[in-house]
Amino acid sequence: MIDVIAFLLENFRDFDACPPNEDLCGLLEQEGFHNDDINDMLLFLDILQERSRMEQKHFSHAHAIRVYLPEERDAVPCEALGLLHFLEQNGALLPEQREFVLMALLHLSHEHELTLQHAKVLALLVLWADKSELPILIGDDLMAAVLQDKVLIN
Repeated sequence: MIDVIAFLLENFRDFDACPPNEDLCGLLEQEGFHNDDINDMLLFLDILQERSRMEQKHFSHAHAIRVYLPEERDAVPCEALGLLHFLEQNGALLPEQREFVLMALLHLSHEHELTLQHAKVLALLVLWADKSELPILIGDDLMAAVLQDKVLIN
């Protein structure tokens, strides 16, 4: 599914530029992506759209500490959890965005062995969908994960 995300990020300037799910599904099938990956991606896009419609004031931005459950620590590599912490501490990722990335990583962990690259690409997906501004160095590092993933796939 990471390759599908990379395709979307490279081909659509922003989240609103994506075609409706039916058209997007056809486009992704034409590009040769697997149905399971397409379905996962469409599920994530639906969740992101629903999340953006809801009021996002569920999390306090005060000095809260996120404690990961043993299941989360077992499924998600330490480097990926460290990345989420780094992005949040540096103002690139809001707590609700972190939680979406974590939920997506846990979903993917059932089918793939997760890597730091997975976390970077999923963080970039959330930031892209939310039209978030990123510090240039952080944005460059996350985008490099997409480009590296594309090289590994092709």
